[in-house]
Amino acid sequence: MSILNPDTLKIGYVILVATRKPAIQAFQRKAGYGDSSKWTHVAGSIGGYDTVEAAVPKSRAINLQKEYVDRGIEIKVLRRKGQVEHKRYKIALWWATMNNLPYDTLQFFWLPLSIFCGRIGLILHRLFSSNKRFICSELIAAGFYKEGDYLFNKPQQDVLPADFDNPILFEEVKEIWL
Repeated sequence: MSILNPDTLKIGYVILVATRKPAIQAFQRKAGYGDSSKWTHVAGSIGGYDTVEAAVPKSRAINLQKEYVDRGIEIKVLRRKGQVEHKRYKIALWWATMNNLPYDTLQFFWLPLSIFCGRIGLILHRLFSSNKRFICSELIAAGFYKEGDYLFNKPQQDVLPADFDNPILFEEVKEIWL
């Protein structure tokens, strides 16, 4: 069994998760993400095994080892390139304060329309998105945006998990195992 080294999981790191959700994988492939489409979930490290994620029905803090690694689910740990330490802390603090917010389930209806139906779908997606409910990728992107790091050059509600698998913006933290 794989065991994470909690000392290498720093506050403010991004965790990509391959949750084997075929609908999300297909949607991301259709949107042009290729191999990055396998990353169907994203969470934010608040240090050690503790991670914040948007989930149904509400965002929550989880133990990364127990929730994903022990269950054999593939993860990838990333750090923002060129980010100063105090920004990582502020971003992770924002993620932590968003714990217990309702999941934005409606986005699963409107976001696909924005890709498959063009402008009309995009208008509906933005109209029905909420600033008080998040999907996983939006929650993590919002932390960066709150600190002025608009890393994806698009609204946070349009960010997908595969967007984080970007070697220009993030570097993989490889030494995460004991």
